[in-house]
Order: sequence, then structure tokens, then C-alpha cells
Amino acid sequence: MRSSVVVVAIGQLLLISPTAAAQKDSVSPPREGTPARVWILPVGIAASAALDPEMRKWALHTHTRSLDHFAKSVNPLGTSRRLIPAMALTYVTALLTGRESLANGTLNTAAAYVVSDLVESALKPVIGRERPHVEGNSHRFQPFTASGDWHSLPSAHVAHITSIAQAISMQTQSAPITALCSGLVALVAWDRVYEDQHWTSDVTATIALSSVVSGATVRWLESHWSRSHDAAQSAR
Repeated sequence: MRSSVVVVAIGQLLLISPTAAAQKDSVSPPREGTPARVWILPVGIAASAALDPEMRKWALHTHTRSLDHFAKSVNPLGTSRRLIPAMALTYVTALLTGRESLANGTLNTAAAYVVSDLVESALKPVIGRERPHVEGNSHRFQPFTASGDWHSLPSAHVAHITSIAQAISMQTQSAPITALCSGLVALVAWDRVYEDQHWTSDVTATIALSSVVSGATVRWLESHWSRSHDAAQSAR
């Protein structure tokens, strides 16, 4: 039952997200405040890293039977076996209903997911950070290892949901949908810390990384769709 609810929830998010290709006239120019983010991201990650031990201790002390059940319900939101079927279902629905913009938007979202997943998968063994449940030391690293106990950074769950949330948010440019997507990312991030699988700095760094990767992928694809459309128009 929980699995079905997760698939439907993600599917609904994708179904209500029109693509940027259909909204290009409403796209606002880049904000001049962008450089500030260059400082905000590393400062935020550094702050969360400094709080890693305290946040782990707090998470462990908040465990209850109700929260354990809730965490199990949240966990699928970051898994490929739930997210991929949701995207596939949305894409097929878009094709069957003739909604080309939705189909293109779903492809953009799926591509952002794939690229983010590849980056996350490549970095895990290279960084080799020990998971908190092993010895509880946030400063232990063993680069280039195949052991899952040393694959704490980045978080696959967080990378998956962040990449999709970022892609949907960019393409809808809707404040309510962006808030909903951010809430889903926050829930999955909380779950990974609550279940003692990742440090707080793991999830914050993963959110930052996957947001950048997902955003860059969507922007590149939007440009590709636009060039293809212009070429088709010129050929007529």
C-alpha cells in the first residue's frame, strides 16, 4: 500500500508539471544575486559538518515507534524502484494523451535523475566517508573502497529525490509546487539522518550537488529542445 502511494504521489507531481519549453516567454532573466549563493552553499555545508555529531545524537534520541513507521513510509521516496516507475508512468500517460510538452518535461526530469545518479555513484567510492552507524566518527574516510560502510557521501536517496524535485521546480516555476518538492527533499534528508545511514553534512552536500547537476542538465536539454524546434520550423 505504501509503495502505491509513493508512486502515485511522484506521478502526480510530474503530471502537473508543464515543461519550460511551453513557458519560455515567461522565463525571468537570471538574478544578479547568484554570486551570493557561491558563499551560502559552502558555509551551509561547513556549518552542518560542524554539527554532525550533535545532529546524530539528537536523531538517535528522538526515535519512537511512530517515527520508525513514518521513516519507513518516507524511505521509498528516494529509491529508484519507486521513482523510475513513477516517471515511466507519467511519460506513457503524456504520450497517450498527446501532451508533448509534458512528455518532454518528463524526459528532462528523467535525464536529470540519471545524470545526478551517475555523479553520486561515482563519488561514493572516491570520497569513502564512513557511515555514522559504523563507529560514529564523522571524520573517518577511506577513499577508493568498495565497502558500503564507507559510502556515506553523497546520499543516493537524497540525490534521487533532489534531482527530480529540482527539475520539476525549474520547469513549473510554481511556488506551491517548489514548496512541495522542497518538503519531499527535506523528508528524505531527515529519514537518512534518522536511520543513521548518513551524516547531516552528507545530505546537505548532496542536496547542493544534485541541485546543480540536475539544473545544468535541464538547462542543456531545454536548449536542445529549443534548437530542434527552431530547426524544424526553419525546414518548413
